[in-house]
Amino acid sequence: MRPAILLTAWFTAACYNYAPLATPDPRPGTFLALTLTAAGADSLARYLGPNVFVVRGRYLSTDEGGLRVSVTSVEMREALEDSWPGETVRIPTGLIASLEQRQLAKGRSALLAGVGVAGVVAAVAGFSLKPGGGGNILAPQGPAVPR
Repeated sequence: MRPAILLTAWFTAACYNYAPLATPDPRPGTFLALTLTAAGADSLARYLGPNVFVVRGRYLSTDEGGLRVSVTSVEMREALEDSWPGETVRIPTGLIASLEQRQLAKGRSALLAGVGVAGVVAAVAGFSLKPGGGGNILAPQGPAVPR
């Protein structure tokens, strides 16, 4: 059970980068960042809000109307980010300046995991120290068992 919890925590706390889309047709469920053109930001302002220039979310599909995305957040020109509940928005391809996909940043994620493990080890070591030595919070000492 513990390894599953730790693995889940590591994946949710992992670091990600956005890189140019590797294929012209992403798989459904891929996390994307769509940078809008100036005309796109103006045209979609009534749906996304004013000054939005980056839309992030899960790719659903493409049709003649554009890309359908389940929006998780939008970024404004003032570098402010606003969370979204996953509403589906269709973004016409002509209003998209660039398209990037989210990728796991392996180096930074490994560093984050290493720092986390080191912190746990340091905490365990710090709490297990006592003047007489031999203390261990992971295996507390109970009553002595006669031999």
